[in-house]
Parts: sequence; structure tokens; C-alpha cells
Amino acid sequence: MATSAQTLMLIIDELVKAKPLDRDEAITLLAAKGYLPKKLSEKPKMKKTSRFASKAAEEFAEAKGIVVPDGFKGTANNDKISVKDLKQLAEGPKKAKVNASPSAQQFCRDNGLDITKVKGTGADGKVLLKDVKDLKPTAKADSDENDSKRKVSSAAAKLMKQYEIDEEDIVDVEGTGTNGTVVAKDLKELIDMIKAEGTDTEPSDEEEDE
Repeated sequence: MATSAQTLMLIIDELVKAKPLDRDEAITLLAAKGYLPKKLSEKPKMKKTSRFASKAAEEFAEAKGIVVPDGFKGTANNDKISVKDLKQLAEGPKKAKVNASPSAQQFCRDNGLDITKVKGTGADGKVLLKDVKDLKPTAKADSDENDSKRKVSSAAAKLMKQYEIDEEDIVDVEGTGTNGTVVAKDLKELIDMIKAEGTDTEPSDEEEDE
């Protein structure tokens, strides 16, 4: 739409009088006076750029209260963040898998030992039961010395010989027989652990335990 000569004069007079510092200030001034067309006076809408790959990802982050770290790059196109990326952020870093036999892990849990500090002698450095058996807490040392000679039934003694279990291995076994005598059923858990180790290791590892 053409601007009339009169309107142009008014615009010039207003600019001379107000002396705006820049174009934006001039447009704001003239728009307030009604000297400019509406389209010219409206500020262009800035397109919002989202960090997320989809609306679903954005809603997931908001619903779970996930804070995306600065500089984090997603796996979607243009480094945008997907729902999969958000789930990984929510879960946190995965714990490294311990290279140890189930029996060794159970033994460490039962005795309060840190299996990550144990050097394994199995294949690829795998921690075996024999690697952790001698790492029992020292707090029981005095009582262990006093009770080192355990009463064992003949059936339990036979099982100990069969599975090569020595007296040190049954220190923590609670005897359910008369006067605390260790009977065959008391050795079941220990024998199960030994069997589990046997199925989890190579024959050469078993021989090294001799």
C-alpha cells in the first residue's frame, strides 16, 4: 500500500524529533503513532528450535523430571535427544559386570567382602570361590581359633572328603547336631556352591585349587 505524502512528512518529522537509536526503535516509535502498516510493525516470529527429536521425547523428559546436561548430544538426527537417550539418562551409568562365578559372588555377599578388589585366577581373570575363601573378615579370628576343631558326624566327614572340604571351610557352618555337631545337611549350601563353581569353570581351574 502506497504511503501518502502527508504521512511521509509526519514520519520524517517524528524521526527528526525523536532521533531513534536504531531501526527497531524507529519502527516501534512509528508503529505506536500508527504511521506504519500492521505487517511492517509486527516483529517476525522466531521459530523455536527444540533439543528433542520428537514431541514424545519432550513430554517424557518433562514427565520424568529429567535434566539434560549442557552439551549432551542425542543419538537422533542432528544430535537431537530421543526417548531412548532420556531413558539412559534416567537410569544413569550402568554398573560394570563383575567377572566372577556365582559361588564366589555369594560368598563375598555373605561375608561382607568387596569382590571387585579380588584378583581372579580363572579364565580371563575370573574370580573363583577359591580366590575369596581366604578373605574372610578378620574380626572373627579369635573365636575361629577357639572353635577351629569342629565336631563332625561321620556322614558329614565323608562328604567333606568327597568334595575336598577342610575344617577351615566349615568355620562359619552352623552345626545342627548334638552340641553343635556338623551333620550332612549342614553342608548342603557349601556343597551347592562348590558344584556351581565346578559347572562355571574349566577343569584346569579346579586342579589349581589343590
